Amino acid sequence: MAKKKRKMCNIYGIVFLIISVFLIYTLYAKVQHIKTEEATYQKLVVQKNELKKEKAKLAKEVDSLNDSDYVVRYARSHYIFSKNGEEVIILPENK
Repeated sequence: MAKKKRKMCNIYGIVFLIISVFLIYTLYAKVQHIKTEEATYQKLVVQKNELKKEKAKLAKEVDSLNDSDYVVRYARSHYIFSKNGEEVIILPENK
């Protein structure tokens, strides 16, 4: 009877050990998953901030392009538009 009781205790101990290892492994896997998700979240936060800056820059450019004086200056400087009777000379840039 004592051997039977001892054998049952050993079986319960092994089952408890297997369940404990499984739970520890599951916990470790979840922690690793959370760490990767946090890293992804941080990258997305940085990307979001960069996109906000770009959006603000583009909104400012749209406002500028609604100003006719700015459009004329921009076209004259970037696309070499000239007024009647005006000659455009392009000078090389110094480095």
